[in-house]
Amino acid sequence: MGRRQTSSRRAGSGAAPHCGQESEDGRQDPRPRLRVTKRRRRPYVCVVLRPHFYALEEILTFSRTLAASLLVAGAPLFAANKEHAVTPIQNVTISGVVRDANGAPVAGAIVHSGTSYSNRNGTAPDGKYSLTVPGGRTTLITIDDFAFESVTVPITPTKDATVDFTLTKSRPTVTVKLTNGETHILDLGTSQFAFLVTFSGYVRFDNANFCKPDSSTFAPSKSEIAKIIGPATPVNFSACCTLGPVMTLNVELKTGEKSQVYFNDSCQGNEVDFLGRELSTGVYNYFNFANIAEIDFP
Repeated sequence: MGRRQTSSRRAGSGAAPHCGQESEDGRQDPRPRLRVTKRRRRPYVCVVLRPHFYALEEILTFSRTLAASLLVAGAPLFAANKEHAVTPIQNVTISGVVRDANGAPVAGAIVHSGTSYSNRNGTAPDGKYSLTVPGGRTTLITIDDFAFESVTVPITPTKDATVDFTLTKSRPTVTVKLTNGETHILDLGTSQFAFLVTFSGYVRFDNANFCKPDSSTFAPSKSEIAKIIGPATPVNFSACCTLGPVMTLNVELKTGEKSQVYFNDSCQGNEVDFLGRELSTGVYNYFNFANIAEIDFP
């Protein structure tokens, strides 16, 4: 008997079947074939081929590429991330007095460094403060006050050190003279015109709300006024108020213009006041225009 002819290649010889191989009867085998390709230094890739279709061969997976890149890029970071000893900084307490250019103590000044505050309500009436900060290194100390320009001073604090500060540049002020002879110095920045609403409090403005004798409205800002001459008195003047008496006084502007004016806010019987923070105490004071003899603006 004649032997059936077989392929000259044997299993295990490293050869692999390929697409398009003819069957023993000479016809094209339509079944899918597997082709194993071995590439140097790369993983094996198995591709399924079908007649009339193309296949993509992935050489190296994305995850392996990304992992290798991260290892190379991250090497310097791991080398630089070394622990080092940190010497703890001890806190120390300093104290002193805040004064103005004339040597007078400043009440209500805020002394602070970063998040450390001496007292959020400000210095005592005698200008004294106490502040706890890191010691042994240069630290910036800031002093804020409504009546002065802020000051920042670098110091190297030591335990129980006495450090005084001076606020040299004051902000503009307003002088209020009362009919009883008292004189009050107020900060211009916090000074305002106001009228009192019963059970509600004060409504405040940086501008006055006046009515002129010709019935026109007049609203000068506090920076435009040179002087207010009082005291305010109630009068009947229907051109500016038809509900009853209205408070009146005289105003002089920095342009030199002078005029008698009427308080629109007093037409309904509301009290009209002038208010601001007292320079010496930092406390807000309210003065009824009926008790004000004169206000001098800077």
